[in-house]
Amino acid sequence: MNRKQRRAGNATHTQRPESVQEIFARAVQFHHAGRLRDAEQSYRQVLAAQPGHADSLHRLGVIAYQAEQPASAVELIRKAITLNAVAASYHAHLGLALAALGSRDEAVVASRAALRLDPNQPDTQNNLGVLLEQQGELDQAEDCYRKAIALAPDFPNAHGNLGAVLRTAGKPVEAIACLRRALEIYPNQPEVLNNLALALLAQDDRRGALGAAMRSLALEETAQTKRIFVACAKDVRFESDAEILRPLLLRALMENWDRPADLARVCADLVKHTSDMANDALLMALLRLTPNLDMELERMLTASRRDFLRDTMTDGRLADALHFYSALAQQCFINEYVFGADETAWAGQLRDRLVAALDADMPTPPHWLVAVAAYFPLRTLASPGRLLKRSWPSEIESILTQQIREPEEEERLRAAIPRLTQINDAGSRLVQAQYENNPYPRWVRCGTAEPADLQLYLRQTFPFSTLEPIGAGEGADILVAGCGTGRNAIETTQKFQGARTLAIDLSLASLGHAARKSREMGLGIEYAQADLLELGALDRRFDLIEAVGVLHHLADPFAGWRVLLSLLRPGGVMMLGFYSDVARRELPRIPGQGITADDIRRERQRLLETSQQRDVLAASTDFFTTSTCRDLLFHVQEQRVTLAAIGDFLRGYNLTLLGFSVDDDVLAAYQSRFSGDPGATNLDHWQAFESDNPDTFSGMYQFWVQKPA
Repeated sequence: MNRKQRRAGNATHTQRPESVQEIFARAVQFHHAGRLRDAEQSYRQVLAAQPGHADSLHRLGVIAYQAEQPASAVELIRKAITLNAVAASYHAHLGLALAALGSRDEAVVASRAALRLDPNQPDTQNNLGVLLEQQGELDQAEDCYRKAIALAPDFPNAHGNLGAVLRTAGKPVEAIACLRRALEIYPNQPEVLNNLALALLAQDDRRGALGAAMRSLALEETAQTKRIFVACAKDVRFESDAEILRPLLLRALMENWDRPADLARVCADLVKHTSDMANDALLMALLRLTPNLDMELERMLTASRRDFLRDTMTDGRLADALHFYSALAQQCFINEYVFGADETAWAGQLRDRLVAALDADMPTPPHWLVAVAAYFPLRTLASPGRLLKRSWPSEIESILTQQIREPEEEERLRAAIPRLTQINDAGSRLVQAQYENNPYPRWVRCGTAEPADLQLYLRQTFPFSTLEPIGAGEGADILVAGCGTGRNAIETTQKFQGARTLAIDLSLASLGHAARKSREMGLGIEYAQADLLELGALDRRFDLIEAVGVLHHLADPFAGWRVLLSLLRPGGVMMLGFYSDVARRELPRIPGQGITADDIRRERQRLLETSQQRDVLAASTDFFTTSTCRDLLFHVQEQRVTLAAIGDFLRGYNLTLLGFSVDDDVLAAYQSRFSGDPGATNLDHWQAFESDNPDTFSGMYQFWVQKPA
């Protein structure tokens, strides 16, 4: 074969160029295989040859959505829709991208457009249901989920979502059936298990709820699953059959899954039955992180403290148990030495011996310091700074930080806290003096939250309420009136995206603690000393005002409410808390003016030994520290209100009641009785419910209202 023939022969085998259809088909194969980069390159190759290729634009948008680039996804899919407006999948995927971008209203429009073009899309029905549920449109969301299930009976997401919306709507029995069906189809769904746990809680099936929460935790540890575990565990009562819970409870305390106080009672159920309390890690964590809330455990700890003091006074060998007694000393500081004691004279003698040793610069046994710290704050010793100059075991260092270093920091911080108003009212001055002596509440760690938009949070929390728009910009301006030691102010600031929080209180001692904890957590909360009765002249307005547990300590709670209402922007919301006259009728009322901490401890002990209300008192979490016990029983100024009075105020100022903050089982019981009030906002009904269940608001009435826009 000559050269010319060879060239001609080769030319006959030259590959023809790929068609657009072939390139697109290959791109789709890459896409289905998860090779997104290759798929994107091929789609762009199609568009280079045919710029109006709608399917390639659409699929590039899908890739952008999968790559968490929703803005690019929206732009590309909208271009595809301009070329082909009748492709249902284009509109469906546009809805997903818009939702990811945060444009929920537009996402709903796009999803509805997709279903008009093709109503037989279970995924789109389900996705639209999610969007509607987020907007509080529970009935419409339920309808979408049911349509999705009708189209695809074994669609686990739709069953799970239907169960979730039914739970939110106050239908826990139906919710449980749907959620269990979702788990039958696909068992490993943490979100479904979380909703099942909450639905079972609403049915007061606490052990079943805890089981679901533990299954969820085993699959996926998220902040949400951890908080739900705490919610399910906190009211379960166990004895020796709950050892499986120990490691989870210990982690929950040490890793701050939520408020440690929520787990105090269930932890006490376990640790008070242990055979070796001195080496119980769960007990050590409990003592260091939250006040004990169990009367039987208190008696055991009181006896241990007494025995430790006796052994210390006789120079017993105590080094092996120093970690336990160190934790016990920290507990005594947290509860402000609330334990009853006949041996305080001994403790005073040991304190004098310790001070004399420090004065003489003599070696000091560590257990002396621990024993003294279990009866008196080390900060109250003469020249406590001398203790900081010595070298101590780590157990002692933690006590020195708690009882000397942190109080010193609080003193420095409170000196810089500004005063917004004068404190002229006689009642306000009495209340101020109480909280300067007993800052309220004493806490080590607060609860946790994932930041949410305020409007969206309320829409999801109170789905049956018609909300006015709140605020006009990013974030929310928040006032926390009567912030005390800062726990609520910190939790509220963490809860809402972009929160700009001003927190005020009468007591500088409380504000110093709040400022230290906020700094510790890296939160820029603005603290100020003020009397809320004088806040009317404040030249600021707020989207949210929180006043929980403060207004009922005014001579006229409703006068304080009026002042705060004047600071609320149109459309703004308030979270309020008042003592219930019904719930507190069984509590003794003891004059609090001039009472000392020692008086409180003695009277508390007398009530435990002789009072007919002993069980009622022991059931209150406020009974277990000196400051909270004073707030509970010995307050210098306390008013109790009724739902009727609250209703009169709401009507007088045209305020909308959004709903009460109550446990799920309480809400479910109310909704079961008053099915015609799914939003649970009828105060006449609540009055009847409280009359039959007087402990419903044993903490206080806590509820949300909105001002007209």
